[in-house]
Amino acid sequence: MRKGPCSHPGTRPRAPARGRVLVQAALATMGTVWLLVPNSLSPYPVAPDLREPGFMAQAEQGFAHIRNLDYDDAEQIFSRLEVRYPAHPAPPLYRAVVVWLRELFERAELDLERFVSPGYFTRPPERPMDPERRQAFEDFIRECQQHARAVLGRSPGHLDARYFLSASYGVLAAFTFTIDRSYLQALKHGRAAYRDQRALVDEDPEYYDAYMSVGLYEYVVASLPWYIKWLAALSGHHGSKQQGVSYLSLATEKSQYVADDARVLLMVIFVRERQYDQALAVAQRLGAEFPGNYLFHLNQAQILERAGRPDQAAHIYAEILELADARQPNYDTIRLATFRYAAGKKLMDLGDLRAALRQFERSIQDDRTPERELALAHLGAGQILDLQGLREAAMPHYREVLHLRDVEGSHRLARRFVKRPYRAKAQ
Repeated sequence: MRKGPCSHPGTRPRAPARGRVLVQAALATMGTVWLLVPNSLSPYPVAPDLREPGFMAQAEQGFAHIRNLDYDDAEQIFSRLEVRYPAHPAPPLYRAVVVWLRELFERAELDLERFVSPGYFTRPPERPMDPERRQAFEDFIRECQQHARAVLGRSPGHLDARYFLSASYGVLAAFTFTIDRSYLQALKHGRAAYRDQRALVDEDPEYYDAYMSVGLYEYVVASLPWYIKWLAALSGHHGSKQQGVSYLSLATEKSQYVADDARVLLMVIFVRERQYDQALAVAQRLGAEFPGNYLFHLNQAQILERAGRPDQAAHIYAEILELADARQPNYDTIRLATFRYAAGKKLMDLGDLRAALRQFERSIQDDRTPERELALAHLGAGQILDLQGLREAAMPHYREVLHLRDVEGSHRLARRFVKRPYRAKAQ
């Protein structure tokens, strides 16, 4: 830690680096939510202390609930903080993040595979956001910005007030990108966040928490499709994947509050760049640090699958299913009625037919299984039984598919397999 007084209001004293994960792998690509944890402030009376110990202790409780996907409890804590600290920019920003993350979770979009899937963000969202939720999100962002600007009005140049203000634009960029799938609006907000975070880094090169958002922007701009990238070039910035990774690595090593969050971003980037060994190492580290977080556990299976290590991937998928069946904390949030079929399909693709058949059969036996998953589970069960030479056992499954709603060509496939047994390359 530096000795002596700060040079001016808003300069941070340093502390040992330690990361705080506020959201799981999916959020990883956005990176903006991890800008939200405030930094230490000057002891000068003219500068308000946005990191008062009582405030931070309560805020950390809220973040712990976010890590466990307990959005209701997180919202209650941040709501109480807003009452107790009515002029602080953080509580409304945290509440905005809860609204955003809850929406992504309910859409089942906190998933590494979605974020690295080509074209995912160019497809329109599957459903519109509830207007009241959207309005709440926008109101919270506006309130945060008003409070941050009020601090800057009293203490111009206040580093952490600027940090919060830029964080609000970062959250807007993430929200627009994930919820609305709008490259242009996300780029606009992201550019504003980058500009201010870049200024913080230029002013104080040891403001290491800001390197995460700066690094993310560098990588994202460099990765934009050509028909969008020219808009960034008009503003004089082309981005750099290498520089982005370098900044993110610096954040993992030296930041006070975002080290683990920067690691999440690096994990996603490594997957996108097909550097699977590096991605797996990060996922394993995060999984060990947060053993109850099923998303990091799931990330390991997804990375192994992409890396061409099917046996290891299948083993982890089976582990996750066992923990979910046992209703282990956090794993009990997995929606087994739909997850069982998805996991069964994964296991089938990975060659573990016995485990896959078990999950298909459990999906069929579960009264809560939606009709889509029910039809596809019957189809999958029939295919596996055909592969095992159990033709008589496979036929009832194909016939049952024809009594259910036609989903994703299920009727066409079932009729084909009624006529002749399924073989792996028959489709």
